[in-house]
Amino acid sequence: MNKRLSYQKNRGLASVEMTFLVPILLIIMMGIFELTQVIQANNIIISISREGANLISRNSSQTPEQVMDTIASTSDPLDLNQDGIIYINLVVGREDSSGNPLDPVLNQQYRWGDFGYTASSSTWSGCTQWTGDDNGVCDMNSDPVLTNFPLQLDSGESVYVVEVMYRYSPISTLIFDSDFTIKEITYL
Repeated sequence: MNKRLSYQKNRGLASVEMTFLVPILLIIMMGIFELTQVIQANNIIISISREGANLISRNSSQTPEQVMDTIASTSDPLDLNQDGIIYINLVVGREDSSGNPLDPVLNQQYRWGDFGYTASSSTWSGCTQWTGDDNGVCDMNSDPVLTNFPLQLDSGESVYVVEVMYRYSPISTLIFDSDFTIKEITYL
């Protein structure tokens, strides 16, 4: 009879332990799932930015808008049409009359026409008027000087800067309690 009583106590104790452990294990599993979703979204944004810089820097026959459409179409499972924006900037180096390097200028700026998320470009956010078929070209009166540009460019040297931004909405509020922006900038 003592064996039977001992077995029932252990069985009851196991039920109590499971009652406490199952919620904790579910929270950990949901956190891991959410974190893997963020990592996947970040990797996709990095890949899109790099591929965009690669395509636009080759001087292909595609326009910047076509390049942005192409790279956005590869963003599955992310929906850039609803939660993303892409910028392509052409930055050109310059020098003064003595040959000393000056801060580079923004020669052209393009914004993806099918964006669904409004965010400013980190390269230059001063564009007040967008023109073109898809409102994708910044209408600049002069080339703005980029005083905080992270690269030193020689006179006439140019670099494309591709910026991809995505608003990530968490599946649950377990780890992240509000939307946040995943952003990648590629210089090529």
